[in-house]
Amino acid sequence: MDKILITGGKGFFASRFNEYYKDKYDIISLSKEELNITHEKEVISKVKEVNPKFIVHTAAIADTQVCEKNPEYSFEINVTGSKNIAKASDLVKANLIHISSEQVYNGNLEEGPYNEDTIPIPDTVYGKQKLLAEQEVSKIAENLWILRFNWLFGFPEKCGKVNANIIWNVTRAVLKGENMKVPSNEYRGMTYVHDLLENFNKIFEIPFGVYNTGSENNLSTYNVAKIILEEMNLSHKINDILIRDEERYKERIRDLRISNLKLKNNGIVFLETEEAIRKCVKDFGFKI
Repeated sequence: MDKILITGGKGFFASRFNEYYKDKYDIISLSKEELNITHEKEVISKVKEVNPKFIVHTAAIADTQVCEKNPEYSFEINVTGSKNIAKASDLVKANLIHISSEQVYNGNLEEGPYNEDTIPIPDTVYGKQKLLAEQEVSKIAENLWILRFNWLFGFPEKCGKVNANIIWNVTRAVLKGENMKVPSNEYRGMTYVHDLLENFNKIFEIPFGVYNTGSENNLSTYNVAKIILEEMNLSHKINDILIRDEERYKERIRDLRISNLKLKNNGIVFLETEEAIRKCVKDFGFKI
């Protein structure tokens, strides 16, 4: 079996990757406790020891508020750590998958969906750090895919943690009998994590490069939340649970929509967000 080293091993995506591909690949999954990616010598030593064919670098500080409040700390993880992984990967001639983010487009003024030829203009600390990390690893690693993930969603699973995501946020509000504000002026792709997992190993077969990765979507975040409740047989609860937030992003619509045509042209096809929501609810049998 091909050997894969994955960083951020306890994260939302990585923990599910480990479970999904455990019988197909020899996976060495490393958490932040097991590998401090900010220490170059430690990273190089571990990567040399493992000598993987593929490295999937998911480790990051993705909490935008943490990045805003402590940019020096997040820089060490998001940029310096990524450079160290790229150096080690290049030394052992591994194939590196560097996980980036749709957030690199957060400051773009033109309407999406954005393709990979769009010049990214990030306007948050997190987005700026993710773009800088892309630029830095591109200077170092020869065998490199950069995947710009959008917002992943899914339910809690035994195999790993759950992050705040659209389907779980709505579900928690239902279970707690609470309401939640959802922006109607935000448009972004949201990807079912298992749709991503099913497609992920196909990345290993396509040309190196930068790829927008995930579902396309033209619905507002508010309308996506409505669909979630409809799929849970809770259409009658929409007005009780969801508060339409028309003030947030009122001055400038937040448009993070990506085009995934480049991946589609390479045979990798994702469900659109609306269809992916339906599949997720069906997979987990989550009806109330």
